[in-house]
Amino acid sequence: MKRKRVLPLCLGALFVAVPAMSQEKSSITLEDLVRASLARNRSVLALRQRIAQAQGLARQAGVRPAPTVEAEGASGRPYGSVGEEQFSAAFVQPVETFGKRKGRVNVAEISVALAEAEVEERSVQIAYEIETGYLSVVCERERISVLDRVSESLRESRRLTDARVREGDAAPLEAQLLAVEQSRADAQRADATGRLIVAEMDLRRLTGLAPTDALPTIGPPTGGKTALPLEELISRAKEKRADLRTTRLLEQQGGADTALAKAEARPDVTISARYAHNNTRLDNQYGFTAGGALTPLREQYNTLSIGVSVPLTTQRRSQGAIEAAAAGAASARLRREYLESSIPLEVQSAYERWTAVTRTRDMLRDGVVGQSTKNLAVVREAYQLGQLRLLDVLNEQRRLTDIELSYLDARVGVARALADLERVTGGLLP
Repeated sequence: MKRKRVLPLCLGALFVAVPAMSQEKSSITLEDLVRASLARNRSVLALRQRIAQAQGLARQAGVRPAPTVEAEGASGRPYGSVGEEQFSAAFVQPVETFGKRKGRVNVAEISVALAEAEVEERSVQIAYEIETGYLSVVCERERISVLDRVSESLRESRRLTDARVREGDAAPLEAQLLAVEQSRADAQRADATGRLIVAEMDLRRLTGLAPTDALPTIGPPTGGKTALPLEELISRAKEKRADLRTTRLLEQQGGADTALAKAEARPDVTISARYAHNNTRLDNQYGFTAGGALTPLREQYNTLSIGVSVPLTTQRRSQGAIEAAAAGAASARLRREYLESSIPLEVQSAYERWTAVTRTRDMLRDGVVGQSTKNLAVVREAYQLGQLRLLDVLNEQRRLTDIELSYLDARVGVARALADLERVTGGLLP
């Protein structure tokens, strides 16, 4: 099975309900499986809602203070002062100063980037868990396949030996030895079957499959190869690791919070404009107009006033918020420095582990498995010629089985090491 970027996965109809009698199957890659799993994973969906929430708050952070329109009327009629009437209207506009709005928008935009980085980090972790869960299923299925081949070979040998015992050509001990060896293989298969059930349940949980959904048809594992040198892997990790990007964003957000807290410590300005109309009439008081006519005395005047309001505050009132924001920025800076120093070690450790298990796999494949198979054939031939005992054949068969299982573990180990290398470098390798 060829691996491109991540381990491929040959699946049946995984994401649709298939009748029990249906034999139609389709093939998708592990990337498709991960993508489909992430699309329905509740924790990832919840984090994506946090992105939408942060985007809404970012839009809200850019809203300017709303102006206020005031209107007021006064009359003395309820208290018998018929001649007293007043009316006023005002327009009040708060004005934010010292870049408060820009600071809020900056903090909110960093929050959006933080939510996106959190989704990416969780997605990488889920993808790693799905891949390792897939490898566990592969390992147990391949183990069962090896044990089935061994058991079938032992069963055939036992059938022939039983026939020879009945004919008097073989000792009963040989049949008993084969029976014990077959029981041992059956016990190993039962143990592998139990682990396979657990691995399949874990894979269902990780991918969101229901208990009634068909499990994928999975091929044998392979670790593939990575041509990237260690230095480039470290560089990719520093560039792509979502947790490192999160700490950098948190450091930026801490600085933005500090600047915003300092800006909010300074007072805003409120500008107002007010128009007032007053109408006063003096009861039983009369005067003469320019034409000499008698008229009641009244007073009318209009006024326009403009005002500026500035609260009397000092920076000390926001000193606690400033110190808290500065402490948050310092904490994020320390976490960033820690990750920047530990990530190269993590990548190097994963790379060395991948290199070691790859070397082990190649040694088992090139110098052990094939030769052990040939050795078993030679021992069987010698047994047929009467030169060796059945116990020698069983020992060689057991040795070959152990080697095949070790080779299987090495192959799966290479794939797991590569998956871990992808995890610590922050994404899929080319």
